[in-house]
Amino acid sequence: MIFYIIILLLLIAAVLWLGQLVLANPGVATITWGAWSVEMKTATLVAMVVLACVAFYLLVSLLRHVLGMRRNFSRYRAAKLGSKANRALTQGLIQLTEGHWEKAEKLLVDHAPHSDTPLLNYLAAARAAHMREAYERRDELLKQAIESDGKANVAVGVSQADMQYGSGQLEQAHATLLRLRELAPKHPYVLKLLTKVLYRQENWDALLELLPDLVKQNLLKTEDMNKVQGATLKAMFQHYAKDKQTGKLQAMWKKLPAPIRDNPEAILLYGEALHAAGDDLACASLIGSILNKRWDDGLAGLYGRIQHHSLGNAIQQAEKWQLSQPDNNPALLLLLARLYNQQKLWGMAKSYYESSLNQAPNAEGYLELAELLETMKEPENAQRCYRLGLRYCIRSEGEKLSLTPTQRPQVNPQAAKAPELTPYNGL
Repeated sequence: MIFYIIILLLLIAAVLWLGQLVLANPGVATITWGAWSVEMKTATLVAMVVLACVAFYLLVSLLRHVLGMRRNFSRYRAAKLGSKANRALTQGLIQLTEGHWEKAEKLLVDHAPHSDTPLLNYLAAARAAHMREAYERRDELLKQAIESDGKANVAVGVSQADMQYGSGQLEQAHATLLRLRELAPKHPYVLKLLTKVLYRQENWDALLELLPDLVKQNLLKTEDMNKVQGATLKAMFQHYAKDKQTGKLQAMWKKLPAPIRDNPEAILLYGEALHAAGDDLACASLIGSILNKRWDDGLAGLYGRIQHHSLGNAIQQAEKWQLSQPDNNPALLLLLARLYNQQKLWGMAKSYYESSLNQAPNAEGYLELAELLETMKEPENAQRCYRLGLRYCIRSEGEKLSLTPTQRPQVNPQAAKAPELTPYNGL
């Protein structure tokens, strides 16, 4: 403001000085243009020049004012349309939430060009089209969303993949997510959504490659992570175990992240795969190393089912574990019962089976004991065990197992003085 005042004062001073100079030195000025010439006093010429400058200034000011009015009108119109578009965005989102998807899409799309956030308009409109199962229209609106904001490729792609997954378009969602992984390799939601897609596709090979990233970023809840991890490992382990590829089994296990290899469920799945592949020696070594550090009922159950190279050593190992475990640990008792059964020490096996099942009913345990009792020529006890096992499978309720003691063989009364026979103890 001060600058303009100074300029104005300088102009007034210059005009006054020029006026005094002209008045002090009057004269005649001649303007010649070809054959045409005009004579006038110098003061008149100066006045005309000043008036011309003033007129030019006024003309320029008028033009600027007119153009400014047009510009202001354009700004006013744009502001009005923008305000209307913002209200339409709010109304469109309300319609979308209430389930009026066609109305929502029309509101959002019609006002998107004048919106301050056209990306939101097109994304919401695409969601409305998706909800009414107009998938081609949805993809078209998503393309318009990208065109409205070239930096929103990942945001639009995530929305598209999410909607494709929700509508069961797993192949399309997979392709979209692979493209997004190239654009944003560490994007957490892209990884989480890709995990869901691969799980539903049962694409275990690809899912196995994602497990390290899932563990590292901790994106899934513990329950969901265990579900995904368990299904993936089980499928891959079964694949290699079916073909007896123990080398690939062990190589795969070594490549898994340490948190997975320390997971009891993963260890159990790996042990079962080694057993299914026929490598009981490696399975026994794995279980032994784990149970020496910490007890796990699932691994103990598997240890009793595998074929041991030396049953004597296996029983000695189990007896050592018994020293560090409570006497009534049903899993350990069942383990000892199975080992003694394999060694054909049937009396010992029967006793351990009975003690274990009375504390923790087990369908496999009932069956194994019933078969053992048939071997021991105790059909009544075997039938009782079969019945209890069947009822447990149906009702999931355990019952007290009480086996009838083995009857003594009948003795001739006339031979009363004969030495008594000891009951059959299965040894």
